[in-house]
Amino acid sequence: MGAFIAKMLLPTVSSLVFLPTASVAAKRGFHMEAMVYFFTMFFTAIYHACDGPGLSILCFMKYDILEYFSVYGTALSMWVTLIALGDFDEPQRSSITMFGVLTTAVRIYQDRWGYGIYSGPIGSAVFIITVKWLQKMKQLRAVYPEKTVYTQQVGPGCCFGALALMLRFYFEEWDYAYVHSFYHLSLAVSFVLLLPKKNRYAGTGQNAAKLSCFTLCCCSMSPGTSKEKTDKPKKKSSRTVWTVPTEKMWTRGCSTPTLPLYNPPPSTPIKGTSISKLKEMNGWK
Repeated sequence: MGAFIAKMLLPTVSSLVFLPTASVAAKRGFHMEAMVYFFTMFFTAIYHACDGPGLSILCFMKYDILEYFSVYGTALSMWVTLIALGDFDEPQRSSITMFGVLTTAVRIYQDRWGYGIYSGPIGSAVFIITVKWLQKMKQLRAVYPEKTVYTQQVGPGCCFGALALMLRFYFEEWDYAYVHSFYHLSLAVSFVLLLPKKNRYAGTGQNAAKLSCFTLCCCSMSPGTSKEKTDKPKKKSSRTVWTVPTEKMWTRGCSTPTLPLYNPPPSTPIKGTSISKLKEMNGWK
C-alpha cells in the first residue's frame, strides 16, 4: 500500500525539479524566465496533487483551470527559454516574448492535448532563432555563436528536450507515474542547458539586478545604485517637456524679487526765475 501511494505521489514530487531550474535562471540574471519556471512548477505540482490520494484538499481551484495552467506554463517555459537562447536585442526580445505569451494562451485554450501545444512554440522559436543566427553569420562571415555554444548548450539541451517530448507523447502508456516523472526531469535539465550562462541585460558587479521579494514588490533600488552612500557629481538640470522653469517673470530684469518703484527726478530751479515765480508754478502761496 505504501509503495502504491508513493507511486501516485511521484508526479507531484517530480514537479519540484522546476524549482532548481528557477533558481539557476535567477542566478544567471534571467528573472522573467525564473518566474515562468516557478509558475510552471506551482501549477504542475498542484495539478498532479489533485490526482494523488489524500491531497485533494490542495485543489484550491477547479481541476480544469489547474490543467490549463499546467500545460500553458510548460509551453511558455519552452518559449521563453528558446527566446533567451536567441539573445535578441530590445525591443525585439520583449516583442517576440509577448507574441508567444499571447498566441500560446489562445492555442492551448483551443486544444490542450494535441501535438501543436508544444510543436507550435518550439517550431516558431527555432525558425526565428535560425533566421537571426544566419544573418549574424552573414555579417561576421564566421560561425555564430561560438562552437562551444552548440556543443555544450544547444546540442545537449535539444537532446534532453527531444527525450522529454518522446516520453510525454509516446511512452506514458507504459507506466504513467515513472514516465511522467522522467519527463519532468528531462524537461528541467533541458531548460538549464539551453539557458545562456549570463543575461547581458542584467548588469554586472554592483549594478547586477537581483531577484528578491523586494524586487517583485517594486521596492528595491534600481540597478546601477547601491545602498552605500557615495559622493556622486550632481547632474545638471536640463529642461524637458516635464520640467517647468521656476524663474518668476518679474525677476528677470532686476536682482530683487520685488517690482521696481518709480522715482521722479528732482526738480531743479530754472534760471532767470524768482522765488515768488517758483512758488506760483508749484501752486504754493
